[in-house]
Amino acid sequence: MNTRRFFTLMISLTLVLVLTTGVMAQSVTVAQAVVCQEIVDRMPVGSGDVIPAGTERVYCFTRIEGAQGETAITHNWYHQGVLKASVVLPVRTSEWRTWSSKTLLPEWTGEWMVEVLSEDGTPLESLIFFVQ
Repeated sequence: MNTRRFFTLMISLTLVLVLTTGVMAQSVTVAQAVVCQEIVDRMPVGSGDVIPAGTERVYCFTRIEGAQGETAITHNWYHQGVLKASVVLPVRTSEWRTWSSKTLLPEWTGEWMVEVLSEDGTPLESLIFFVQ
């Protein structure tokens, strides 16, 4: 194989890898994301934008679609704009349900946000809720 053909082939293969990797990373989507008061039989219960003060634990349930092989998502929990927890969750199939939880201290009332990120840090979803 001559040098020119070799370099053309290498550039073509590199472009295919870059494009394929980009498509795979972008194919992960959040089909459902809710904040809730409990998980029963792997489903959210008591979801809503307002969580009663005094609730000891709150959950972020996320249903992911489109993963190409094993990957992960991250749930970042913020209270009043301050990061309180970052939880990495595995995603093992193209349709996957997962959740994280946060124990709430009595003084942690007010605005909360859970940010859902892809494995590469791309924001996928943001959920805002209030503890009052």
